[in-house]
Amino acid sequence: MTAVISTDNAQAGWLKIRITGNTTAVANTLGSILNPEGVLLHIYDAFLYIVAQAAGAATLDLGVGVLGADSTDLASAVAMNAGLGTVIKIVGTDLASEGAAATPRGLLWAAGAYLNAFNPAAVASTLFVADLYVHYIRLA
Repeated sequence: MTAVISTDNAQAGWLKIRITGNTTAVANTLGSILNPEGVLLHIYDAFLYIVAQAAGAATLDLGVGVLGADSTDLASAVAMNAGLGTVIKIVGTDLASEGAAATPRGLLWAAGAYLNAFNPAAVASTLFVADLYVHYIRLA
């Protein structure tokens, strides 16, 4: 169970975050990433690429909040078994799902806040591996 910032390329205004599942069959965190800039950021584009799908019907919530919290302001209940190679648009380009977002067409990421990956289902997310690509702009 990890969520770590990729260091395989130089990054400026974007993150590649690897999210992996675990064997815990209760609601649980899959990882949290502290705001990397330490200032207010605006997430304006993001997508999730499923490298390996979960063995079961686990779901993924993504959002910004306190460490380890189930945050859903980026995505709610994304199927972790959606299929190998699936790309899911999370934020940007006037997605219809953004109408319910706290900050449509993106999301503010406060200094000291965390981007959380959470499995709210009581289903293990075994085998799940995905890369979350997050593009942001410094607002301070």
